[in-house]
Amino acid sequence: MEEGGGDDARLRLIREVADTRQRVLLGGVFYLAGWAVVGGFASVYSDHPVAGGLIAAAFLVLAALRFVMRAPSSEQPAALQAAWLDRQWTVVLATSALWGAVLSWALLDPAFEPARPAALLCSIAYATAYAHNFSMRRERALLGIALIYLPAPVLLALDRDALAITVTMAVYLVYVVLILFRSHREYEHRLDMDEALRHQRDQYEQLSRTDPLTGLANRRHFSGVLERRSADAQGSRSPMTLLVLDIDHFKRINDDHGHEAGDVCLARFAERMRELFVSPDAHLARLGGEEFAVLLPGVSTGEAAGVAEAFRRSLAERPLRLREGPIGVSVSIGVAGADGRSPADGAELYRAADRAMYRAKAEGRDRVRIDGA
Repeated sequence: MEEGGGDDARLRLIREVADTRQRVLLGGVFYLAGWAVVGGFASVYSDHPVAGGLIAAAFLVLAALRFVMRAPSSEQPAALQAAWLDRQWTVVLATSALWGAVLSWALLDPAFEPARPAALLCSIAYATAYAHNFSMRRERALLGIALIYLPAPVLLALDRDALAITVTMAVYLVYVVLILFRSHREYEHRLDMDEALRHQRDQYEQLSRTDPLTGLANRRHFSGVLERRSADAQGSRSPMTLLVLDIDHFKRINDDHGHEAGDVCLARFAERMRELFVSPDAHLARLGGEEFAVLLPGVSTGEAAGVAEAFRRSLAERPLRLREGPIGVSVSIGVAGADGRSPADGAELYRAADRAMYRAKAEGRDRVRIDGA
């Protein structure tokens, strides 16, 4: 579960990086445009050319950084994704702080009187954009809104003649904060929905590959694995062995104990397979009915026959336990292998193992037989 949770967190982070990248690109340009308007109406460029030029240059650099800092690809580690977000937020918050300084200057310097409405309108627009576009990180967005917006109600409160504007700005700030919280909830809900749909898709995909009774691979999925592994074995010139297992006299179990007990018997048999066939590369499957298969890449025929014999003995020595009590079952196992040097065909390997299994049946059941031996 922890691994799945880690994957979910990483995918959410990747989505946040993509959304942030899309939303930050043009924002910096509007701060530069806002300063051009405010500075132009306040005659900043003629009265304070150095300060005006430096502020314009700072907005230009901050806007360019949003384009220059390329987002990491989805394949890169989560640490790089998080680091990129931190850098982008540093640029975004620095832009907000610079605009807050501009707004403070505009409200404190009488020379900015003609430009104050433009400065206030820009602050309102930027704060509203924050609430809608940067709600992914609510606390950081709150900080950005505060840097952009708070100088207005705080400094206007010092002027009794601006009381109406102060109250209006304060009321609108409450609205912006509420919008931010709602946008954050909606964004998180959208991520939760994406995560749930992804889990549902993965679950359906898993069900399409799995036998529901035993939890082993189903025949369709196993056939694909067998073909791929056969090609891999030939390419790497490594051995591979296939076991086909069939529970002996399984019909008697259904007749004597009922089909429900038969299903439990199949599930217990699969559990015993997992217990004995412990190779990390082993592929276990239920082919249908009481027939099972084990594919052992990298294992020679002789080694696989030894493992098969150990499995057969375990059933004889430790009966499967059902609700009705222990039940003794035996198994006939066919073994067929490919040495990796000659052409390997998955279908032919299965037919060879199946022949060996039927030979074990014909010779009295409860035994292991190797094809061609």
